[in-house]
Amino acid sequence: MKIIGRKTIHRKYPDIKWEFRAISLRVDDDGKMKDIVYGKSMDRGKKSTGIEIYSGSNYIVGSISPSYSRRYSMKNVPSKYLPIVKKAQEIYQKTKWSTEKYLN
Repeated sequence: MKIIGRKTIHRKYPDIKWEFRAISLRVDDDGKMKDIVYGKSMDRGKKSTGIEIYSGSNYIVGSISPSYSRRYSMKNVPSKYLPIVKKAQEIYQKTKWSTEKYLN
């Protein structure tokens, strides 16, 4: 599995006490493009960390694969994705997140 792209996602809505920070890594998994998203959220004081995996035409422009998405807690990530998740975590830790009050 090879990383071929990277995106930072940061959304913040203070009026509803919600924030989401994530690193999305696009990978080539034996010819199939997938987005592996490592994210942390805060929803009304409740923190959560997890992984989301997306593939297929609903999520990746130009894909002809069937659409697929799954969300995993950190302890349930399939082992084949662990090296990519570790890289996403490293990038997340080094990212300078915005201090703006509202982000969309």
